[in-house]
Amino acid sequence: MRPKSVEELVEFINEANRDRRRLLPICRGSKAHLGPPVEYDEELQLWDMPKVLEIDEEEMVVRTSACISAVELQEELKKRGRRLAVDPPLFRKSSIGGILSTNFYGPMAYRYMTPRDQLLSVRIITGKGEFMRYGAPVMKDVAGYNIKRLIAGSWGTLAVLVEAYLRIYALPDTVAVLATSRRALQELRKLYTVGAAEVDGVLYLRFEGVKSEVEYRLSKAGRGDVFYDREAEEKWGAVTEAEELFASNEVVKVVAPPASLPDVQPGVKYLRYPLLGVMYIAGPPPVGVKTYWLKPQRRWEIENRDLMEKIKQVFDPKGVLSPGRLP
Repeated sequence: MRPKSVEELVEFINEANRDRRRLLPICRGSKAHLGPPVEYDEELQLWDMPKVLEIDEEEMVVRTSACISAVELQEELKKRGRRLAVDPPLFRKSSIGGILSTNFYGPMAYRYMTPRDQLLSVRIITGKGEFMRYGAPVMKDVAGYNIKRLIAGSWGTLAVLVEAYLRIYALPDTVAVLATSRRALQELRKLYTVGAAEVDGVLYLRFEGVKSEVEYRLSKAGRGDVFYDREAEEKWGAVTEAEELFASNEVVKVVAPPASLPDVQPGVKYLRYPLLGVMYIAGPPPVGVKTYWLKPQRRWEIENRDLMEKIKQVFDPKGVLSPGRLP
């Protein structure tokens, strides 16, 4: 199925409900084979849907269709001195819809929070074929249930994301990335870094702001290799993209209190967010930590499963969208 309009998308989902067909919504497919397995009959390919991109530089908001690539959106924002403050793994291969649907985030979430938190409004088609809008393109808009936050991170099990309004930010005057040795958590927190990522025993610290402030923070951070501006962005992107790690046959996500993140065996690829308590490991997970298998696809042990099943019944009672992935 390749809908070319919202009307066609609604029609296809209604047909799937009548025919009891199960659909997997997909844009660029960067995360289609990650996470819990999906039991579907047909892909719902959304790439031909109309592309929408409206940037409000004054209100610091962007309206974007779900299947616009993250790189394309970032480039358009950059022309206007703006940016998305997100840096999840596989960013270069992702669509905006894919990032929001999985709520994939990177180390900059320490300062800017996750894509779910930056989401202001969504336009969706539910599993019942209903076109709905939640939220508003303003910073504070929710007086009742915050449904848009429910859609983000639902892995396409509740609705098809059509459009989203997101917060955007001004490009910083200066960006610097310091490659240095591992630090104790308490020391890291005192550095006021925008984000911290560790790969192969090397700790990368990102600093942003006016040049004098960045230089001051670097002087407090200690010795190491420093990259500025364009080189800094290239280095940070290479680290957080984690393309080689995600090409492995086994990939797990580990979530733990920051002070309890485990070490890995020598030679094992990993990406650690020491300030957030998250890491990705190319291989079997350590014992005694909360783990989510991304590759190979396996069921997740999820708390409040009964509540999630009830929510699924409200949005997608016949199980048309991404069945089996989440309750």
